[in-house]
Amino acid sequence: MSGKRHRDTTASGIVTIGQRHATLPNTAKRRWKRLMSIAMAASVIALAQVAWGLDPPHDFENQVEFPGLCDECHVTHNASYPTGLGFLCEKCHFEGGPATAVQTHSSLTNDNGYGDWDIKCWGCHDPHNQDQDEAFSTSYGKLIKDNLNTRIYEINPGDPGPYYEPISTLRIVSSSVLKFTSNTEFVDGDGIAEDDMCQVCHQSTTNYNGGGALNSHSDYGTDSQPGGDCSTCHYHSTGFGASGGGGCTGCHASATGTGSVRRQVSGTGGDFERTSHHVTDGTTTEIVTDADCETCHDQGSMGTSSDPDVILFDPDGGSSFTYDGNGSSIESFCLNCHDSDSSTAFDSDSNGGNGNQPFSDGRDPPDVATTWNSSSHGTTSVSVLADEKCLACHGGADSTRSGLTADQVAHGSDFAKLLSALVNGQTVTNGEEELCFACHDGLTAASDVEGEHAGTELYTDSSGALISTRHDVKDGDQTYSGAVIECKDCHDTHAADSSNKVIADPDPNDGVTPTAGNSWAGSTFLSEWCMDCHDNTYPNAVTAPTNALVDVATAFSDNRGDQHGVQSAGKNVNLRAGIGWARHDILECTSCHNPGHGDDGSGTAYPNLFNLRSQVYSKDGSTPIVADQCWDPSDCTIIRLLDASSGNTDATTNGKAWCSTCHPNPMGGNKTSGCLDGNCHHHDTNSF
Repeated sequence: MSGKRHRDTTASGIVTIGQRHATLPNTAKRRWKRLMSIAMAASVIALAQVAWGLDPPHDFENQVEFPGLCDECHVTHNASYPTGLGFLCEKCHFEGGPATAVQTHSSLTNDNGYGDWDIKCWGCHDPHNQDQDEAFSTSYGKLIKDNLNTRIYEINPGDPGPYYEPISTLRIVSSSVLKFTSNTEFVDGDGIAEDDMCQVCHQSTTNYNGGGALNSHSDYGTDSQPGGDCSTCHYHSTGFGASGGGGCTGCHASATGTGSVRRQVSGTGGDFERTSHHVTDGTTTEIVTDADCETCHDQGSMGTSSDPDVILFDPDGGSSFTYDGNGSSIESFCLNCHDSDSSTAFDSDSNGGNGNQPFSDGRDPPDVATTWNSSSHGTTSVSVLADEKCLACHGGADSTRSGLTADQVAHGSDFAKLLSALVNGQTVTNGEEELCFACHDGLTAASDVEGEHAGTELYTDSSGALISTRHDVKDGDQTYSGAVIECKDCHDTHAADSSNKVIADPDPNDGVTPTAGNSWAGSTFLSEWCMDCHDNTYPNAVTAPTNALVDVATAFSDNRGDQHGVQSAGKNVNLRAGIGWARHDILECTSCHNPGHGDDGSGTAYPNLFNLRSQVYSKDGSTPIVADQCWDPSDCTIIRLLDASSGNTDATTNGKAWCSTCHPNPMGGNKTSGCLDGNCHHHDTNSF
């Protein structure tokens, strides 16, 4: 009665006991009956003995769901491996089943660096008896063996699971004193491996063996140490893979350890589902793989370096970098990937001809390094930039690491472009202008851009259009006018310096060729920088105002002869002597208008309507011009334009004094209500 199938000529091709009996001679039949009677009697006795030996929860006779006994697991015929086990453990131990869902400890749930391996359930468990209770007088049990003699099998991972046919035996693990009386007995720390549930096998592994790697989990809290509960991080439901699964993304799918020392990186709510993140398809969907993690992170020292040290590979193949908690320690690490050749050491498609894309998303990192070292931010002496470099502005929040700066994680951010929510010690709620204001406040950096945008500068012009009198950078201005423009739309923070504040063509698709240097400084009137918006066509990143702006590119550059920069010799234009300006000169935008913010940076922030300068300079830009009427008697070079309506007769604020900087006593003193906007003169009129 081997239980094997026997071929016959029946329709099914399987010979049953009855069929075999029918083919025997009469003498043989009588002998067969005697043998069967003896065998059946022995089987009944054996079943009774085994039945009484079954401990809960496998005492099926006492379970309503399982009215049978041995035949719930064992069948005499048609049995799968090992012989006599028909349905194996997965009959009950599956997700949603009547027993705890589990997976076997194998290379499919853990590290496959040792090959394709698997440990069968009965390698650790005795399905019949609570050996631990009997051997050590405990009440813990869990059907764990106290005398271990198990095989670690080689398997074919391509076979259907969750249980696998063995190809060969890799090695045998034996112990006669295995002791597991509680969840703190996985590793008891007494230096003897044979009585420890995990150490009995882990003597031959790289991590957490009996040698120097025993404390390799020292950063992960007390449960990771000898005498701790390994199941806090390693679940039977996932084959004892770390925190729900093996590999980087499985282990870091949740925070664990005292004080949440091992932080969450992947999984629901992790870094790679944030608004912007490394390894992305342009959405918040996580697509990062373990191989992507290993592109940056050196696994050789994982778990052994002191907190907060992180060992990072050089993207160009040189020596590894150690992040020590300060961004300056890894500036070169960032730039070696964000340069003209990207990551030469880690090219995901192994094709340097199409650029070097380090991650599986196939994206080329933007080139920052080419201009960074000569830019204002790259060479600045501002302490926060000197200390943190790239991480001064970039990085996502990491609230799990107490005692460290809250934004130090380069995986992902809740703001665009991996921008930080903590800059220069200030919490940023707006990832656009507030991030720049955190330093450009007149204290940290020399320029007080924040002060130039203080309050709101709202105005209704003569046509009834709602406009902001400066560029619509702040939320309040944007709400009023409907226009949206951000610092980054004009400034390249990785390339801008004191002489060249704009580096990129804001609207590369409008057909206008940028001037030399791509900067507003020294440009002609039809500067690419200004006319990218003031021709009433806008770059993709800029939102147009609700009321259309005047098309300055058309209105001011025609040949009517009545625009500033008159081309007609017959026009009677009075100009102040000694200022360098002459008739027929065509003015640049920046001769009258501050190029970006609310003032000209003269040291006193006096924002004017229409972003007009509060100091107008001579043609060579060296000397501020004195106005006919002094708004500030202590300094007659300061001019204001606060109300350009026809009802304002205050020359110091209605624009008359402003125009008098170049045109002395304009209109012979006959004009009292100002010159600009609703009075007579403005862009797109025949008298400007």
